[in-house]
Amino acid sequence: MNDEMIDPEKLRVLEAEVARLPRSIQPPDVWNDIRNSIQRESITPIGAVHETSRIRFWQKPGFLVAATAALIASTSVTTILALRRDREPRVVPASGAAVPAAFVLFTAKENNYIQTANQLQSLVESDRSTLSPETIAKLKKSVAIIDAAIIEAREALAADPSNKELMDMVSSSYDKKLDLLRRSAAMGRT
Repeated sequence: MNDEMIDPEKLRVLEAEVARLPRSIQPPDVWNDIRNSIQRESITPIGAVHETSRIRFWQKPGFLVAATAALIASTSVTTILALRRDREPRVVPASGAAVPAAFVLFTAKENNYIQTANQLQSLVESDRSTLSPETIAKLKKSVAIIDAAIIEAREALAADPSNKELMDMVSSSYDKKLDLLRRSAAMGRT
């Protein structure tokens, strides 16, 4: 922009309008409102504890973490012991690793699967004399295939304990095993 492009009349009008503007603006009195609002509210400073809201020892984060670790460890040990009894190797999460709550619930559900499978396996074994040797051989082979699938999916789940799809895969394999054992037990009863 150069001097030739400025219209002197428009410039005078603009200067007159600027001259009429106030030299300072008083802000609305909002600071007093903010101060009064803060003082009306009962604010507890960080770290301060009222007598009525004292944190109990079992509510402290350290205790909750320790309780969660103990639950995970006891569930894992129960799983290992149950599997050793059947001589089926299983992989459990490494100790000290953070494990999602869904995995803890899955492990409890898995323990129920294992107990049910053990009961059905005992039932099938007790009725073994009513089944032909060929049927028993096929049954053992089918159970071994399902157990191999469970072990493979369980190892993957141990590496990725938050993976819902792997939990579903392991659960589905257990369902197939239980179904096979139930049908085999029913065959032995007829």
